[in-house]
Amino acid sequence: AVGVVENPNRKGFTVVYKKAKATNKPAKNQVRRSFKAGARRSLHKVKRLLRANSYRPDLAKATLRRASAVLRSQRPIKAKKPKAAAA
Repeated sequence: AVGVVENPNRKGFTVVYKKAKATNKPAKNQVRRSFKAGARRSLHKVKRLLRANSYRPDLAKATLRRASAVLRSQRPIKAKKPKAAAA
């Protein structure tokens, strides 16, 4: 299982996943890995991490989408320009 959560300081995200080799040791099989290098680099690293652990390809795409959504939510909101008065 793989989960994506926002970092506490709202900079980047953390991927939480389980190691396949420690299935019978619940305390040791969960791994938390933090990504805060920037959107493109971080998403590429997550993709490589999932491929290296031979994670399910259909769910890997969902994980990348979730990570992307977390990064999108951390972007600053653009200030809207006031509408010009009708002439």
